[in-house]
Amino acid sequence: MALLDMALLDTALLDTALLDPPAAAAADDVPGSEARWELTASSFEDVGAGARVHLDGPGAWLLVLDGELRVETRGAAETLGPGDAAYLSRPAAHHVTARRPTRLMVASIRDVGTWQPLQEPLVARGFAAKNLGITALLELCPATTAWNLAHFGKSYGELIAAAMRKQWLELEGRHTCPPALTPELARVVTAVLREPARPWTLETLADLAHLSRSRLGEHFQASLHMSPLQFVRESRMRLARKLLADPARSVTHVAFAVGYGSVAAFSRAFTGVHGMTPRAWRSGTSPRSAAEAREPGRADDREPGTHEQDRAQARHVEQLSA
Repeated sequence: MALLDMALLDTALLDTALLDPPAAAAADDVPGSEARWELTASSFEDVGAGARVHLDGPGAWLLVLDGELRVETRGAAETLGPGDAAYLSRPAAHHVTARRPTRLMVASIRDVGTWQPLQEPLVARGFAAKNLGITALLELCPATTAWNLAHFGKSYGELIAAAMRKQWLELEGRHTCPPALTPELARVVTAVLREPARPWTLETLADLAHLSRSRLGEHFQASLHMSPLQFVRESRMRLARKLLADPARSVTHVAFAVGYGSVAAFSRAFTGVHGMTPRAWRSGTSPRSAAEAREPGRADDREPGTHEQDRAQARHVEQLSA
């Protein structure tokens, strides 16, 4: 199963897997507990056969009204027909083209919740037919103007998020039979979720699980479809998104809070995952707009006068996140 950049766990999985209730992470800290999106822009697009669909924003949601789209990434491809919807957590990593003349709705999405599925792109077949009310609302009352977005962007986003999450859970069967974590894996997952900023290494994670590094990797791949250090990185990025959603917190504060030794190191890691800098994500700026707005010679999100000790710690954290 393909990985999403923020792919972690479903709430039901943790409820089943964490065998010692006092040791379990709090519900608000558990990825998968809530699907919350916010629309930052939306539009109807008519795309000619063979033309590419241009996607902006930290995330993108597509609904095919008529025609056919091809969504390609890293050798994998999905074809979307009328009524199908898809969520792309990293629009810049996807190549979306119309296979024939296509009309679709495109929405830029900011993920302000804690839920992410284990699939990229997340495709909801027959979304329009299964969610007639939401589809009618989007078509009859599109949130395409500034005042509409100011009033309804969050509500529209959360409606779409809830519908996509419900459809995905039904497809995966997670509402009836959630997979279980082994006790060894549960210890590691709980510890990382509690303290994602700790300088975790593969050795410390393996010691925590009382497993060899190779066996720990096998457990993670079998249950979560990712490596232990990928899980650490995704946990940090999830926390970073949550903190960045609070305008009172500076990017510097967020960088250190999620385990990076400098703003520059955090910005590189965040950009590598999301396709945009932390400040661009916070403002809802598209990757292209952020690049155009950057002043020549100015290192965006970098902290002047970074100490050598911070650089060393940042290199160490980046090695963990690789």
